[in-house]
Amino acid sequence: MRSSRKQISDTTRAAVPKKRVRLSPEVRRQQILDAALVEFSTLGFTAASIAKIARRAGTSKANLYVHFSNKDAIFETLLRDLLVPSRALLQQAQQGQNLDELIDAFIEDAYAGLTPQVIAVIRLLIAESHRVPHLIQRWHEETVVPARAEQQHRIEQYVAAGQMPQTPVTDYFSFVMAPVLYVAICRMVFRQDVAEDEYRNIRETHRKVLHMLLKPAPDGLALPAGRKRAAKPR
Repeated sequence: MRSSRKQISDTTRAAVPKKRVRLSPEVRRQQILDAALVEFSTLGFTAASIAKIARRAGTSKANLYVHFSNKDAIFETLLRDLLVPSRALLQQAQQGQNLDELIDAFIEDAYAGLTPQVIAVIRLLIAESHRVPHLIQRWHEETVVPARAEQQHRIEQYVAAGQMPQTPVTDYFSFVMAPVLYVAICRMVFRQDVAEDEYRNIRETHRKVLHMLLKPAPDGLALPAGRKRAAKPR
């Protein structure tokens, strides 16, 4: 009898469904984005389906639609979240912080941003942009253009304050991201050891070049041809 009761008790316990862990919306959203990046990278944007993304994220299609209206919205969010220009030079210098430190922070931020997820999105952007040009255009207009404008405005403030010289680099500051993109491409196409050598060399050269081009010339040294030294305030 005792054995029978124990068996019934064990059976009842086994029949009780395990309590599902309720994830926060932020965690679930990130799981969906991570799953989508894998599916897009593996199958391409067109072949990846909402059902496959939901399955990989460990959720249902219905729950996925709570967070994203469609596949386009997921792709746009990946672009907006992962491909963001560095903001390290947009902040005002902290008390005691000089331009050298701001430049170093910019380099650190820009190259630290080359995570495997970012590389995957850049690869996806190159491969899929011709299939979804409307998404790429909207991302460019709503995310890239405003970020560049904010960045350029801040650089012009540095120049106006005499903290940076006016040079072709400060005239179009987006140019300084070219070495970062080159390193990203190296990581896509070269062996890991080759890509990492390029990463170290390009990063250090980039840092040295920005220190040369963005720091004002000391008094008494010649400025580049065609440039005038800003008048000192009286």
